[in-house]
Amino acid sequence: MTAQSRPQDPIVPPQDRPVVDEWLARIAAVVGRDARDTGPEACRTAAEAAEELSAYLWMLRALRRRTA
Repeated sequence: MTAQSRPQDPIVPPQDRPVVDEWLARIAAVVGRDARDTGPEACRTAAEAAEELSAYLWMLRALRRRTA
């Protein structure tokens, strides 16, 4: 996703975007179209990133529900 195609009201606050981008990069390195590494350690790292991203998104969802 390019900066031009991001929504005006992003789900992820700008200050958290680098961390989220890192999680997405770790996941994409293993399961993305241009997967570079599919070894056991890379898969473990991608799984950890997916768990962290999932927990973060659930936290954001809960915060938005409280403030809605």
